[in-house]
Amino acid sequence: MKRNMTQRIFIIVISVVLLFISAGMTKGDGDILAGPEGWIQNGAGWIEGVFYTPFSGLFADGKGTKSASSPSVEELKLRARVNELTKENQELKEMLDYKTENRLESIQARVVYRSPDRFSNRVVINRGTDDGVRPKMPVVTPQGLIGRVQTATSHMANIQLLTDSGDGPGIAAVVQTDKGEVLGIIEGYDEQKRRLIMKKVPVTAAPKKGQIIVTSRLSDIYPGGILIGTVDAVTMNESQVEQVVYIKPSASFEQLDYVAVVKDPEKLQLKSMQK
Repeated sequence: MKRNMTQRIFIIVISVVLLFISAGMTKGDGDILAGPEGWIQNGAGWIEGVFYTPFSGLFADGKGTKSASSPSVEELKLRARVNELTKENQELKEMLDYKTENRLESIQARVVYRSPDRFSNRVVINRGTDDGVRPKMPVVTPQGLIGRVQTATSHMANIQLLTDSGDGPGIAAVVQTDKGEVLGIIEGYDEQKRRLIMKKVPVTAAPKKGQIIVTSRLSDIYPGGILIGTVDAVTMNESQVEQVVYIKPSASFEQLDYVAVVKDPEKLQLKSMQK
């Protein structure tokens, strides 16, 4: 019984092959098939459909499953937006907590531009004089001081970061030691070491690695107590008459999104008196 079935299948296959050969030999130059050629083509298509359909279904299902599991462009856009809003929400919360803890009157702003010139070390924020921003005002993040307002228009302001070792006044700062505060002036930034440089530190002082450095209340620009960073290394200057402290900044200058411009009424009054 099995042998007869095999013979029949063999005969059917041979017949189909002969029909295909005949169709190939008799096919004309036209694009439209008619008569026996058309029947053979239709029959071949039917046979192909019988054998291909189950497998094509599998491939289609697999392809469909892949398409369903792979995110579409709209999904990717939505995810990107959700991630962005989550990040913004976290940064805004940190900024609010920082403002509350430090009791600072500040103007919240967002960085909208950063110069492609990596040596300029400046960013532009979306707040200006109409929002109360004035030149020389300190700019902070929840991690600490990042710079000061250099210039301002009605709706934007140019921020000079601490990493800018160019022209500009030094920053009066203090090292908080076990024996009291040690005063010095931050004047420069070492790009290779990625450290702020604090000069004019007395040779009698003994700052140690890890000790905290904050702005001095004696500064005519910065309110006292704003975190700058920690002592990373201490050396003597070339003349051996003072020490140089290398500061590891507490704030990151690479990724700046939301910042706060500090409004200190006392400093504003001092500036008015100096004028």
